[in-house]
Amino acid sequence: MPSVSDHAVVCPRPYPGREEAFTLIELLVVVAIIAVLAGLLLPALSSAQARARSAVCVSNLKQLGMGVAMYAGDNRDVLPLTSHQGASWIGKLAAYGLTNVYRCPLDTNRVRPASYAVNDFLTPRPFGAAELDFSRLTSLPSPSETLHVAEARGDFEASDHFHFADASAGGFTTNAFSGEVAVLRHRGSANHLFADAHVETLGWARVRALLGPPITRFVRPDGQDPAR
Repeated sequence: MPSVSDHAVVCPRPYPGREEAFTLIELLVVVAIIAVLAGLLLPALSSAQARARSAVCVSNLKQLGMGVAMYAGDNRDVLPLTSHQGASWIGKLAAYGLTNVYRCPLDTNRVRPASYAVNDFLTPRPFGAAELDFSRLTSLPSPSETLHVAEARGDFEASDHFHFADASAGGFTTNAFSGEVAVLRHRGSANHLFADAHVETLGWARVRALLGPPITRFVRPDGQDPAR
């Protein structure tokens, strides 16, 4: 007697030789899932990209710091000068092999040669404070506390150095400082090279505290209030 399996009925596919297609609803579900995943991943990717660009900027400043240290070692502790003294620090450091470390990836100004500028208090007799001369490393009371190089704003056009020493133009008050330095370039912070060659990424709140009051050695090496 034939078994049931001998008479099993096999239902043919609707379209012989072809896989069943997704329905419109299934496609919409897949698209929605992809959109949700993209929404979750894009901020993380954007954050990672921003951190990578900031890391490049930090690396640039660290190399500049090493170049400054070598230059000072070869020149009786004198720091590289600026265009006000007729020989920009950019050209002086290029002699030490530093030729591709002058631009931050996030700097929007592509006209000027560098994204960075020097604290003019670390130059001889800066404009606005001609009685001062902190142009030698050995003249700095505390190099690890004093800013040497910072990131210039995109609209900053004052050559290769900042104008913090000129109190008549605002000096280094919070408004004057943020008018020259790109204090928010890296997600609310900026990178700073100190006179002892170390680099710090500082948020604007921390920088405001360092600018004072009370005045610190962050900008003016002796920590004196220019208003006195």
